[in-house]
Amino acid sequence: MNKYILTCIITITAVALDQITKYLVRLDIPLYSSIDVLPVFNLTHLRNSGVAFGMLQNLPQQFKLPFYIVVFAIALSVLFMIIKNTEEKNRSMIIGLSLILSGAIGNSIDRFRLGYVTDFLNFHWFNNPSLNWPPFNIADSCITVGAILVIVTGLFRKG
Repeated sequence: MNKYILTCIITITAVALDQITKYLVRLDIPLYSSIDVLPVFNLTHLRNSGVAFGMLQNLPQQFKLPFYIVVFAIALSVLFMIIKNTEEKNRSMIIGLSLILSGAIGNSIDRFRLGYVTDFLNFHWFNNPSLNWPPFNIADSCITVGAILVIVTGLFRKG
């Protein structure tokens, strides 16, 4: 399969999954409410006006949108350039880059449309607030899994 077709399939599928899950959370779970799923996992509806793990939430509002636009444009440019220069046969690198691209697009859709990102996946150690991983979403997961795949591929792939 052509690397551009593979990138499009992965990106469209992951962005759709991200947007559908965020929409369902906004529709069915009141803001700041949780649904217990497992003793160590809740679905918790939160709004993140910052970046990863809530960083930069205190950035003045007039700087947020321009900052996000610049970062998004740079990220897209770099990702497209790397995908273009990646060999067709290096599937794991293309998949990893496509996942990172999916996450960037998914969270940017929220950021530009709503002014915040919907987070809802909340892992914790038996409701202990001091052992709570910051809530995240499908786009964040795509970025993380994609980055791990790119790093592992870069470390262990010959040539």
